[in-house]
Amino acid sequence: MDLQSFIQSGVLEAYVAGQCDATERQTVERMAAQHPEIRAELAKIEQALENYALANAIAPPADLRGRILDQLSPKPESLSPAINQAKPSVRLYQVLVLALAALAGFLFWQKRQVDAENEALKSKADALQTQVDDCNQRREHTVPMANLLRDSDTRSIDLTDGKAYHITVFNNKIRKECALDVNGLPVPTPGKYFQFWAIVDGKPVSMGMVQLNAIAGWQPLPYIENAQAYAISEETNPTGNPTPTVVIAVGALKAG
Repeated sequence: MDLQSFIQSGVLEAYVAGQCDATERQTVERMAAQHPEIRAELAKIEQALENYALANAIAPPADLRGRILDQLSPKPESLSPAINQAKPSVRLYQVLVLALAALAGFLFWQKRQVDAENEALKSKADALQTQVDDCNQRREHTVPMANLLRDSDTRSIDLTDGKAYHITVFNNKIRKECALDVNGLPVPTPGKYFQFWAIVDGKPVSMGMVQLNAIAGWQPLPYIENAQAYAISEETNPTGNPTPTVVIAVGALKAG
C-alpha cells in the first residue's frame, strides 16, 4: 500500500483514538518509524483532536468545584498541592478521550459514506461501459449488413411455406456474401431449433444453425457457390443434422 492510501485509510485516526488492534498498532508504529510523512500526519491528527476537544469542551458551573470539595473529607486545605493540580488534568484527559472517540467514530462513518458513493459511481460507470460496448458491437455488425443491402448486386430471396412464413435472405454473388433477416422467423416449438440450408445440385448443404438472437436481427451466413435455393428446417438437435428433418420454408434464387 502506498503512503497516501495508508494515510487515507483511517487507521491513523483510529490509532490516535486508541481503537486499533495489536496488529494495526504495530503497523502504524512501524510505518511512523520508517516515514516522516506518517509521523507528521499523526502529529496533525493529535493536534486537531486536541483543538476539537478544547473547542467543544463544556465549562462546568462556577460553583461546581466548591460543592464537590465541600462533600469531600479531608477538606481541600488538607490536600497536597500535587493532588489539587492533578484533578483538572484528569478531567481534561477524560474530555479529550471522549472527543477522540467521537471524532474517530465520525471519521469511520465518513469513510463508509465515501466508500458507498465510490461503489455507486463504479456501478454506474460499469453500466455505461456495457452500453457503449453494446453500441459498438451493434455498429460493427450493422455496417457490413448496410453495405450488403445498399449494393445493387444484392438479391433478396423470399423463403416461404406458401402460407404464413415469409423469410428474407440476401445474396450477393459479387461480394460472395449472404445474410438472413431473422425477424421474419416464427417462434420455434419448445425443444426445436432452426437450421439453414443451401440447395446445390438438388442436395442440401448445411449453412449452420439459425441464431434467433442475432445482433440487430441480422445473421451473416457462409456463402455457398452455385446454390440454386435456400431452405430452413426445424430440428430437435441444437447443433443440427446432416440432412433436413422438417422443412418449414424454401425459396429459389432467380437467375441473373
